[in-house]
Order: sequence, then structure tokens, then C-alpha cells
Amino acid sequence: MFASGAVNRICCLVVYSAAALASGYRVTVHLVNEGLVAFKKDVLPKLNTGDLETAIHPPMYTPYVETYIKNLKDAVAKGALKTWYDFLKDLKSQYGDRLKIYACPLASQLYGISKDQLVDVVDDVRGAEYFLEEVYGGVVMYL
Repeated sequence: MFASGAVNRICCLVVYSAAALASGYRVTVHLVNEGLVAFKKDVLPKLNTGDLETAIHPPMYTPYVETYIKNLKDAVAKGALKTWYDFLKDLKSQYGDRLKIYACPLASQLYGISKDQLVDVVDDVRGAEYFLEEVYGGVVMYL
């Protein structure tokens, strides 16, 4: 379940999804709250290139987050790291139906975001009951 939307949390989502897929697991992501907002067409492609305001963090984390954002921007600019959006597109392409990304209908309603406003890696709008059925018996991470 992805609720944060913060850039450093998207890193965790991408890295753990890639590791799980490479290990043969299926991955199902449920986008809720700001995690849904992060997947809008006008947001996700920009998250690697944004500034400090693109990451949500406690004030005491500021020096670390500033370092993270600087290093992230440098890595993307040098081609050493794909943007999170490109990374997710590649995972979807490589692993097909083993990676599913769903938007929460309640979050969609409350944030005023429709399916057509989301990036193409989002498969559908599905409720919590669907997500829980998909992941039943498996590992669930909350980011």
C-alpha cells in the first residue's frame, strides 16, 4: 500500500517492487492518499527533478533530504538512474501482469482525481477489498 507520495518513499516502492519481481513474486500496489496524487500525469514524471518541496519530511530531516534530492537529480541527469516513472514503466513492460498498480476509489473521489489523470502504469481503480484479496497470504508493506 502506497500512501506517502514522498520522493524517498517512491524509491522504496520501486526498489522493493523490482526486487520482488526479480525474485519471482507478484506485486500489487494500492495507491491511497498522497500516494495517489504522486501518480498523476502532471506529478510522477517530475518527482525526480523537483526541489525540496517535492518531498514531505520532518524539519530535522532537511539536511538529509537536501542531500538525497541533490544526489537523485545528479544521478538522473548523468543517466545513472532512471526517473521513478521510467523505472516503473520498465518494470511493467518487463514483468507484465505480475505488477499491478491500483488507485483507491475513495482517495480518487476525495482528492478529485480520475483514472484518466493518472499515469499509464496505473492499471485500474479498485477498492481496498480487491487489494486485500489480491495480496491475501502474502507480504504487505505500507509506504
